[in-house]
Amino acid sequence: MRALSHNELKQVVRNAYHNMVALFIWGATGIGKSETIKQVAMELAKEKKLPFLEGRCQEGSFGLIDARLSQFDPSDLRGLPFVSQDGKTKWAYPNWLPTEGEGILFLDEANLAPPLVQSSAYQLILDRKLGDYQVPKGWAIIAAGNRLEDKAYTFELAGPLCNRFIHAELGVPSIEDWSEWAMTAGVDSRIITFLLYKAVFLYKFDSKLKDKAFPTPRSWARYCSPIIKDVVDNNMLLTLISAAVGEGVATECVAYLKLSKSIDLKDILEHPEKIKEIKGIDVKYSLTSALSEFVKKDTKTTLPKVCKCAEHLDAEFAILLLRFIKASTPKLLDYLQKDKVVAEVYKKYLKYVCDDVNLK
Repeated sequence: MRALSHNELKQVVRNAYHNMVALFIWGATGIGKSETIKQVAMELAKEKKLPFLEGRCQEGSFGLIDARLSQFDPSDLRGLPFVSQDGKTKWAYPNWLPTEGEGILFLDEANLAPPLVQSSAYQLILDRKLGDYQVPKGWAIIAAGNRLEDKAYTFELAGPLCNRFIHAELGVPSIEDWSEWAMTAGVDSRIITFLLYKAVFLYKFDSKLKDKAFPTPRSWARYCSPIIKDVVDNNMLLTLISAAVGEGVATECVAYLKLSKSIDLKDILEHPEKIKEIKGIDVKYSLTSALSEFVKKDTKTTLPKVCKCAEHLDAEFAILLLRFIKASTPKLLDYLQKDKVVAEVYKKYLKYVCDDVNLK
């Protein structure tokens, strides 16, 4: 099947939800399957004007229950038998199943579950019930799993279970889509600019490598970014980045990060016209990252200086810098309205950076 982009997958998930059709999402590890489901759930909650609840259900709310089938026994789905007051055997269904409200029941790691657990899910997925339990009308069932080539030690999904789903495959995000998301998610700008410079390292899985760690969109954003925050020592950076994405990629990343030390940022800020003398693409990416981080220290005094620098950058780097600043500056509109220098440079690239702002 054709690999979908994250935006395409979101539309498929929405369609599956509105039509209450069970959907199975295939894809490599760490590329954002779970995150995409969460984003759609939050968007649906907002559209329905309902509070979003993660991990539980409640009347008058929109929930997302993430259940990992790989961690279940068959009884975790079917429940346990008990003898009722009338002397008949009934089943006590699990308390994690939704009973009220609306939402998405997300069965993650479905094909990591052994066949007995998979078979226990047949009735839940096809008939939306388990014994006496009935899935509420407002809840859609979505599952996800890795492919055989991902070396995730999956069990082949049984034909009858496969036939109870529609299927979609999520592809590795493009560096453009990922970087746009990463900026709003607070990912370290050094990582974003490195991957924009060498996009091949956004996702790189080789089963022959001995490294346990390898680069994925998840490992860069969720693990690498927070552990290198405020770290400047190159040896420690190499150690930490290796732990998150593997030694080979970490070596390339640290070599790139060293470029920032070759830039006299103070001199650039005082004489922004010197930016025209910089020729290397890697150095331009590094300068863009350094300038965006500089703004965070004291936005009021540094933003106008950095915007003057943006005027001397090539358009693609100026746009990248302004997008970084927009993502990390909650009160940017105030600066746009009060500072002429800031307003002028943003006006120049308005349609690429923040076309939702009127600077007339």
